[in-house]
Amino acid sequence: MRPFFISGIGTGIGKTLVAALLSEALHADYWKPVQAGMEPDTDSRWLKSMISNSKTVIHPELYKLKLPASPHIAARQESNRIDLERIHANYLKMDNTRPLIIEGAGGLLVPLNEKEFVS
Repeated sequence: MRPFFISGIGTGIGKTLVAALLSEALHADYWKPVQAGMEPDTDSRWLKSMISNSKTVIHPELYKLKLPASPHIAARQESNRIDLERIHANYLKMDNTRPLIIEGAGGLLVPLNEKEFVS
């Protein structure tokens, strides 16, 4: 089954709320591979608190960056680099028979590293 990708123009516009609504309605799994900024909580933890069905699996983030900034800046601040091959490899390990909601970090043109963007 092909995943649903949730994106938007920035932070605080409702991507996680939409992801929670879809995850709940579809009993879909949820994954946010890149989390930049973790206060007061991660989007995955917030979403978990909103889900009432027992079927949704919330996959752990691959990159949990403390700085609430563009992922490439937050990763650089922590001497890290976001690797799309690592994200893709983890995606391929997931159960593709279940619906999956993937939440992006910011908008489609947000840089993940010096060469690659969310899109």
